[in-house]
Amino acid sequence: MALPDETALRLLAKRKIEIAALPRAVPESAFAGKGSGLPCSLCEQPISAHEYELEYAGGDGGIPRFHVRCQEIWQRALSEWCSAKRLGEG
Repeated sequence: MALPDETALRLLAKRKIEIAALPRAVPESAFAGKGSGLPCSLCEQPISAHEYELEYAGGDGGIPRFHVRCQEIWQRALSEWCSAKRLGEG
């Protein structure tokens, strides 16, 4: 199944960061490997075995995992969210 477009994913990432459904800081430990078939934490589509999966060790016990593209979008959205917080916009 095709992933949603980048604009939709960026808006979704910002919303999930805002409600703390995605991490609000990049966890220190990250792992990459073959997709596990589990859903991506951003787009919620399965990460198939023929795709790379990026997985983070969450400090809260959660394990966020992403398609490569979704991880990049989450990190950009997180950077924007953090900048807005520093400027008092959020």
